[in-house]
Order: sequence, then structure tokens, then C-alpha cells
Amino acid sequence: LRLETTQEDERLADEVWSDLDLPAGDRVAVINTGGAYGDAKSWPPEHFAQLASRLVNENNLSVLVNCGPAERETARSIVEMANSPRVVSLADHDSPIGLSKAVIRRSRMLITTDSGPRFFGIAFGKPVVSIFGPTDPGVTKTHYEQETTLSLSLDCQYCWERSCPLKHHRCMTELSVDRVFKTVRRHLSADPRREAAA
Repeated sequence: LRLETTQEDERLADEVWSDLDLPAGDRVAVINTGGAYGDAKSWPPEHFAQLASRLVNENNLSVLVNCGPAERETARSIVEMANSPRVVSLADHDSPIGLSKAVIRRSRMLITTDSGPRFFGIAFGKPVVSIFGPTDPGVTKTHYEQETTLSLSLDCQYCWERSCPLKHHRCMTELSVDRVFKTVRRHLSADPRREAAA
């Protein structure tokens, strides 16, 4: 099975690259923040903002925050907190699913919650770091060598609830930026495009 993008998908992505002044795709990491399942799958926006800042400052990458209509405000807040011209989002663009496919297809890598775009990254052969909280990564194990799934081992996991029933959301809030960043850097250092893009 193969995942494809249409000419229209790629045209929309070209517009995004131009509008947001993005560099070549191998210098862009895509962050995907949410999921239709519920807010329990969401990693905190301030964590994503810190991660984006580190990718800009320590890895010389630009960051594009992917979002659907329901995540626009979250995407805007991540950009605002990161406070860098190299961290941008799709929040002010129409965001059909084809555009999400196209921006992930041309990117360097994907950092995502447990949501649909995770599988776009895998289908397009990108390094993928997937962040899990209430859901069990073993249930949707992809056996894809370039994906790393990250999760804690709390007594309350895996509850599979759409919102945290204990009201603390520790499964996501306590999954540290440092742990995710170290995993991202491992993938970047193993990426054969690293030398060409440096």
C-alpha cells in the first residue's frame, strides 16, 4: 500500500511554504498537536513550544505546527510561546487533510500525538516520534523502524478515556520535553539526509 498526494495537495503546500517563508523541507520538522479522540491525548502546548524552540536553536530547523480546525488556537499559542520567526503554523490556512499529507511528505520528520497524521509520517517513510498518554502504544504498534513511541508507566495508564478521569493528566504533563527532544535528536542523527542538510 502507498500513500499519495494530489497535485492540488502539493499546490497548497507550495503556498504554505511561500506564505510562511519556510526553507527546504529537509530543514523543517512538523509538529502535530492534537487528536479528534479527546483532550487526554494532547501534550501540553507549552511543552510543544519548548520543543520547537530547542529544534530551532539547537538543531537549526524550522518548525511547522500542523493542525485541524479544532486545534487552531492551540497551534497559535504554541507559535506565540515559542516566539521565533522559524516556528509557524497552519492555523491561518485552510487545512484539508491533503495539505497535512503534503506538508508531512516534504518535511524532515514528524513529532506527533497518537492521532491520524502519525500514520502519514510512517507511510511517507519519515522519522516519527509519537507521544502517548491514555492509549497503549502496543495496541497500534506499527513495526516501523523509524518510529519511536514515548509513554510513561503510571499506575493509571492506560485508561483509554477521552478526558483524564483523575483530572491530573499526568500521563502527558509529566512526559518531559527533554525526553522527547533527546529522542528527536537520535532520529535526526540517524537520518541519512543529515550530512546533506547540515
